[in-house]
Amino acid sequence: MSMNQLYRAMCIASLGLALTSAAWAQSGASAYPERAIKIVVPFAPGGSTDVVARVIGKQLGEELKQAVVIDNRPGANTVIGTEIVAKSPADGYTLVMATNNHTSNVSMYRKLPYDTEKAFTSVALLGWTPNLIAVNAKVGERSLKDLVAAARVKPDAFSFATAGHGTTQHFTGELLNQLAKTRMTHVGYKGGGPAATDVIAGHVPILISGLPPAMPFIKNGALRPVAVTSAKRSAILPDVPTVAESGYPGFDATFWFAILVPAGTPAAIVATLNSALNTSLKNAEVQKQLAQQGVEIEGGSPADLDAFLKADTKKWADLVQTSGIKLLD
Repeated sequence: MSMNQLYRAMCIASLGLALTSAAWAQSGASAYPERAIKIVVPFAPGGSTDVVARVIGKQLGEELKQAVVIDNRPGANTVIGTEIVAKSPADGYTLVMATNNHTSNVSMYRKLPYDTEKAFTSVALLGWTPNLIAVNAKVGERSLKDLVAAARVKPDAFSFATAGHGTTQHFTGELLNQLAKTRMTHVGYKGGGPAATDVIAGHVPILISGLPPAMPFIKNGALRPVAVTSAKRSAILPDVPTVAESGYPGFDATFWFAILVPAGTPAAIVATLNSALNTSLKNAEVQKQLAQQGVEIEGGSPADLDAFLKADTKKWADLVQTSGIKLLD
């Protein structure tokens, strides 16, 4: 065989190998998913994030014809569960249910065990629910305007209870402090339940909470809602005004839910997940169950979520810098 013939043979063999590899990769992506998918929820079972993950996971499994398993990994303001996903294979089989903590932790922690911006790929923003500002039913102030006025007269006499330091409810209260020029003191608890209990008992006058934990106490009259923190009113509490309507235009501090995967996950797999999630959000039963949790459905593209995360990260970074919130190690 001449050198020219040998060279041609080598080129043909290389081309064949490249085509085979490309076909294998395409076949692998198109076959996804071939086994169960895991959604890591960085919260304990039973909370609103867990409920949303289970509702979405069930329908996602039906869309993809595979089991979707919920893996609860609570702790450290979601850092524990999020780190697990950051260090998982980028193959589309390990997802994380991200919430506000994903963007606020960037500024709250002096150092994280992963790079929030570089370790993940966006899939879809699922939806959001407002936080709620409520008071003990015996508190005299019946509106947010009255509450702020009283807090200005007695700057250190008012405090607000939340599910913990660095939570979205904590940030909501600090944002209100900043805009209303008040000095209400934050009292962090180990969960929304203990926070609500102490407000009902009269130990703390104000509760800032997600909707689901507070609703039973609103229905039985133990808590009186004064405002929701979203840009628009909640369908669950349509008579409760927003913070923006109460004198602070542009105020928007919701608790959101999104799906992310490890960075490097193939684009075809991300597209498959995004499509299945958006289809799941259009399912009537999914919409009904999420509405019961006070969730407003969003959906959209990975690019939409990228832009949202970037804006949310900056929003809370600015707050941490200007409010003097104590950082976590």
